[in-house]
Amino acid sequence: MSPPRCSHFGSCGGCSLQDLSYEDQLSLKLGKVSLLLEPVGAKPGRIHPSPDPWFYRNKMEFSFGDVYPPIPGGPSLYLGLKPKGRWYQILDLRECFLLSPETPALLEAVRRWAGREGILPYNSRRHTGFLRHLVVREAKNSGERLVLLVTAPGAFPGESFARAVSEAYPATTILRGVNGKSSDTAVSDSMEILMGSGVITESLRFPEEKLSFRVSPHSFFQTNTRGTELLYGLLRSWAKELGPKAILDLYCGGGGIALSLASLCQKATGAELQASSIEDARANASLNGIKNTQFYCGAVEVLLAALLDIGPELVVLDPPRAGLHPKALEVLLSCRPESLFYVSCNPEALARDLGALTRFYSIERVESVDLFPHTDHIETVAWLARKRDTI
Repeated sequence: MSPPRCSHFGSCGGCSLQDLSYEDQLSLKLGKVSLLLEPVGAKPGRIHPSPDPWFYRNKMEFSFGDVYPPIPGGPSLYLGLKPKGRWYQILDLRECFLLSPETPALLEAVRRWAGREGILPYNSRRHTGFLRHLVVREAKNSGERLVLLVTAPGAFPGESFARAVSEAYPATTILRGVNGKSSDTAVSDSMEILMGSGVITESLRFPEEKLSFRVSPHSFFQTNTRGTELLYGLLRSWAKELGPKAILDLYCGGGGIALSLASLCQKATGAELQASSIEDARANASLNGIKNTQFYCGAVEVLLAALLDIGPELVVLDPPRAGLHPKALEVLLSCRPESLFYVSCNPEALARDLGALTRFYSIERVESVDLFPHTDHIETVAWLARKRDTI
């Protein structure tokens, strides 16, 4: 056991393993992956530690909540994270070692601003109030930072908010988003830019090249930037061994994997459901002067058969936490591309899908990358090769 660094440990569900040494955390995670994957014939190799065990996250979403029962002369709202299993409560966060050392000052500045302006938090059960979420994104390599305040519809003192943020936190762009829906998620129906360009630019650095990525407020970008350099670097090294002419990146998000592999092939194609992510992917290709990529917007399970007609020798799968859509899995088993790289944030879903894929594929390698120190989450990558007798 190791003394937890954060005073919120035990109340906040964000860092459930903080009372273990980092070495013990890695051993625990590798053991979990091994236990789940060995029954399907996969023997995990090494686990790559996060380059930064603290202050590694490049995005966090904070929530506003009521102070109930009211405290005479006390705060009018809480701003922080939701304790695990208690979605209706807010832990008023006073310190956090995940995003950056400047985060607590930002949260306190926003609390004080809301108190001065007399603005109340949104209550998702009564559907009253105004302040909903505070989204913060930090580009660890470029230093750019984005702050998005998500509110209910209505008049908003944008100038005073931007000033309060700027005085406490080195934001390069500040936005206000409006969410008029009842669902308690940090999404925006519309957005206005209060300061800066409305996006930030982050870079991923590899030994042979450096890539830049436009990151918009709600776009997908792997949470741990320097850990992502390790993860994508691993994919690059495997792809170099294969030498594919065409690569297909499924669930491509903002194009991170496709663009990271584009210099290693003649053509890289990406597919993703979210239109905003596809816009980011195309913008990122242009930003880097990459001309051998193409990105399609739509459900992977719908597009996959047509995309496989292109004839990719390598298909990279990076599905959401639930794993592959059953129809997508069915198409893969029917068309059987030559090689698969399966990137998974959920070892349970990975084990399930590998169990189906091993009917026609052999598992060549499995490695893990710790993108989420102090939590029980782990990213795992499997290299699958089509069996010769199943062509």
